[in-house]
Amino acid sequence: MLLHMPGLAIIIPCYNEEDRLDKAAIGTLLESIDVVLFFVNDGSSDHTLDLLNELAGKYPDKISVLSFSVNEGKAKAIAKGFQHVIAMSSFRYIGYMDADFSTPVPEFIKLYTTLLERNASFIFASRIKKLNSGINRKPTRHIIGRVISTIIDLRFKLGVYDTQCGAKIFSSNTLTAAFDKPFFCNWLFDVEIFIRLKEKNLLKEGIEFPITGWKDVHGSKLSLINFPKIVREFITLTRKY
Repeated sequence: MLLHMPGLAIIIPCYNEEDRLDKAAIGTLLESIDVVLFFVNDGSSDHTLDLLNELAGKYPDKISVLSFSVNEGKAKAIAKGFQHVIAMSSFRYIGYMDADFSTPVPEFIKLYTTLLERNASFIFASRIKKLNSGINRKPTRHIIGRVISTIIDLRFKLGVYDTQCGAKIFSSNTLTAAFDKPFFCNWLFDVEIFIRLKEKNLLKEGIEFPITGWKDVHGSKLSLINFPKIVREFITLTRKY
């Protein structure tokens, strides 16, 4: 049954996601809530764009595809998506999530309904592994995530447990503060969002929502080999903010 809610747009960045896009999950999400999906093809070299166009043909009123020939990274892909959707002025809420649906559809729906019920300015998923929770992360990703979050919190005092989970939704009053200028980082752009919201005294108006399900999908681009890049981006953040 479709839940009739205020308009929601979701940005989904895609780079070589041909083997990771979950068409069944996409269909379930579109059938469950009032949402329009904006897929941003970030210079994919496989058949991702063909697959996205196929999905848009199947759901012409619910899926739009933005395609760019050059790969510029997740941060810029999401920023381009937000700029496009904000210019439309058609949605009360705009968010983003990962193309692999590592945050399962039922958890994302909980995220959105909680945002509406509590009338918060923004909400983001948090992967807090508790007894009987379904948070399944590779040990390397978990370690990298906890190290990042701890160092970030020591420096910027954000008070956020999980800055990096790729499921976040914003209301119109926080969009300008979060996306009013280009990001300096690619891996840590989520952290930049929280820093900007804190600078505008908006951080406490949001909700960190502990999800009970999350899965590590094969093919993730985050690994130990990226850790030096993350360290360099942290240094950039300390200089810029």
